[in-house]
Amino acid sequence: MGYPEHIQYSIDLLRRAERLALKMQPERGFWLAFSGGKDSQCIYHLAKLAGVKFEAHYAVTTLDHPELVYFIRRNYKDVIWDHPKRTFLQLCIYKKMLPTMTARFCCQELKESAGAGHCTIIGVRKAESSRRAKRKELEKIHKDKSKRKSLELNEMEEQDFQCVGGKDKITLAPILHWTDEQVWDFLNNVVKVEHCELYDQGYHRLGCMFCPMSSEKSIRKDEARFPKWKENIIKTIHKLREQGFANSYQDLTDEEIYEWWVSKRNMKEWYVELKYQGKLFE
Repeated sequence: MGYPEHIQYSIDLLRRAERLALKMQPERGFWLAFSGGKDSQCIYHLAKLAGVKFEAHYAVTTLDHPELVYFIRRNYKDVIWDHPKRTFLQLCIYKKMLPTMTARFCCQELKESAGAGHCTIIGVRKAESSRRAKRKELEKIHKDKSKRKSLELNEMEEQDFQCVGGKDKITLAPILHWTDEQVWDFLNNVVKVEHCELYDQGYHRLGCMFCPMSSEKSIRKDEARFPKWKENIIKTIHKLREQGFANSYQDLTDEEIYEWWVSKRNMKEWYVELKYQGKLFE
């Protein structure tokens, strides 16, 4: 008995693209971006079923949930751990700011730079967000991350890849069209593997703690579980203010700057509400 159509399609896509991956990196083959979440588990086990050559890499962000880190260490011993040059908090000091939804330097530095010069297997799915719904199965990403170009596999197979810059990369999204239900069915009933316990505790996605792309509710949950991390971020805010960060709002405390950051609001609007609400009609 064969696999369901969507699984077989993904396996066939990986096998077709292997020629491309080996042209770019004959020794390594694919670079598989592994995070320990359900989608990266899917692409890992699909690559195993497809029998393609790959290296699975976990980009250590220094902001991952402890349960997720332990899960990867326990269940995926062949995954390579790539440690960053700077931790998240060190990166904030280096950039002289906190990351926001429109300035996600943490994601660019800690995750997206990995796999340069490779054909990288990613677990992106259209069902995850409206932004990801625009993604294509095969894309070329420029080294500065500002340019993303969709590609046709047949055309890419014919290139000699001297044209691909050392820091550019090709991404392949074999589960782009999978639904949540298909992901869980694959893990639970096809390959029958364990998943991270955080999913059973109400987490739907396992991104970084205190991620600027997460909801305020999610960050409040992180605060409750890891108060020391909140304290460290506030200490970092204090160091940033010594460098001139948010210097137009000298009357705010470090804790109030933190509350603004978590709110994801426009700073000026948030400040007016905080300082002047209740006083406007006095």
